[in-house]
Amino acid sequence: MTLLDMHQFTKDYYEDGIRKHISGYENYKWMPTRSIPEALDIQEYFDFKTCVDYGCAKGFLVHALRVIGCDAYGEDISEYAVNNCHPGANDYISLPNDKKYDLLICKDVLEHVQVEDIPGVLETFKKKGDQFFFTIPLGDDDRFRIREYEVDVTHVTKKDEEWWINMFESHGFKLNKFSYEFGSVKKKWIDSYPYGNGFFFLDKI
Repeated sequence: MTLLDMHQFTKDYYEDGIRKHISGYENYKWMPTRSIPEALDIQEYFDFKTCVDYGCAKGFLVHALRVIGCDAYGEDISEYAVNNCHPGANDYISLPNDKKYDLLICKDVLEHVQVEDIPGVLETFKKKGDQFFFTIPLGDDDRFRIREYEVDVTHVTKKDEEWWINMFESHGFKLNKFSYEFGSVKKKWIDSYPYGNGFFFLDKI
């Protein structure tokens, strides 16, 4: 698996990232007031029977989706995250595999992928789903619009919305909708950085 370097996403990344200057995480934990509203927004917007959160980390969104009745699963390359996932998601989280789902959610993942590797990642995604929801921090001139995102040393791709749309459409995706906001997802950034995050709603051509 070459999508990302799995050895970067260790215990330190999730639990001590701020102090060690490698990520914005510290004591990464379940916050139902964040994850459940996000799950409800996804359930309301999309029509699906099964879904996968690709890059699910500890599976907090997966657990939230299952709490509200969705048949949700998660995949992540981090053995630490998978092995230390939320207990309620333990049976539904795994390392990446060949399973297929109706909806593939990819939240805060693609910015971790080197530009030259993104086409390969998208080909993998097309084999796993029919509809897609991507959340991506946006950037200009290789700088994120939300400067706090620069803290994470694994953030390597910092492109604007037009670049991403062209990338998706040139690799077999149909853009149904693009927005700078989506319900409660990343809501905390809207007032200060209204154009800081992109939400891409796509189908496979």
